[in-house]
Amino acid sequence: MPAKLAPPPPVAPETWRALLAAAAEFAALKPWAFACDNDSVGLIDPVTGETRIGHVLGNAGEVFAAVFYRRGGLRWILTMFSDSPDPENLNHLDGMDCLKLGFVPKRELWKEDLALLKAAGFKPVGRGPGWPQFRSTEPGWHPWHLNQAEADQLLADLPRLTAFCRLFAEHPNLYEGRGATEIPFLPAAMPDRPLTPEDLDWRPLLPPPSTALEPFQAGGADLERLRGLRRAPELAYEFDCTLLPGGSFVENGRPCFGRFSLLVEKQSGLIAGMEVASGGLTPGEAAGRALVKTLLMGKTLPKKLFISGSRLQPVLQPLCNELGIELWPVSSLPALQEAVESLSEWMAGPGLAC
Repeated sequence: MPAKLAPPPPVAPETWRALLAAAAEFAALKPWAFACDNDSVGLIDPVTGETRIGHVLGNAGEVFAAVFYRRGGLRWILTMFSDSPDPENLNHLDGMDCLKLGFVPKRELWKEDLALLKAAGFKPVGRGPGWPQFRSTEPGWHPWHLNQAEADQLLADLPRLTAFCRLFAEHPNLYEGRGATEIPFLPAAMPDRPLTPEDLDWRPLLPPPSTALEPFQAGGADLERLRGLRRAPELAYEFDCTLLPGGSFVENGRPCFGRFSLLVEKQSGLIAGMEVASGGLTPGEAAGRALVKTLLMGKTLPKKLFISGSRLQPVLQPLCNELGIELWPVSSLPALQEAVESLSEWMAGPGLAC
């Protein structure tokens, strides 16, 4: 029987009415007609002092939205602005942390969205993607409904983004001569008048250093079983653990991505172990658990373990030290990549004859 999704978190009706009014004011401005995706603005929470980054989607004529990046999402969006992300690297999805107000066609709304809009007496203006949809995105999880705290945050941030967009519409050259990561910050206490360019505090905001993942600590029983495996002095494995957007779980009533792990013999390319875990686990915990399970599946301890880059090194190094395995971060995992491609072809099945 399929896992059941939980109902949306409770949010006060008056909060929804205020959010819908703010959303209508934002949409009426049509900021996507003059603002590009990388025209971002910095927001300082007047209560907590937290930094958030807001920007407008829709200049390409496909997705129309206001997005507010928070917490670790600041690193994600600033990295997107300053780098050219690898579309094949799904681990960058682990940094997405934001609130989003999207404007979509009615057919894209969930039944919970329709119920909310009906209860609030919402009436769409015009045709097309004019239906507001509110979502929260956190690392490892599918977009989900807002809770009360998130709705309050969006209600504080959305009118400030609207005020900035009004200023931008009057001063279209606002960003000229500015670097990609130089961002105008709004005052924490907004003035009781329209914004002017003099109200903006331009700052170069660079992505903060990536926080190292926590070392994984295997349980005593698992360590005992691993130490009892046969050792092969010439054996080398390739290992990786990454998000798998196509494989999802329902965790505590909420959909999350899967985390796919593979252990492959470097010489032969044979798959020694495979594991799919919930995206609700942190990347480090998922990788550590998966390495334990896949080593036990392979029934042999290798001399060397090759991983992609240094991302998982602090996670797996303690376990490898315990087991006497040399851990080698490398730029590519050819045997593992070939195994992934073979698995993908097998899962896709035979193609249609032309």
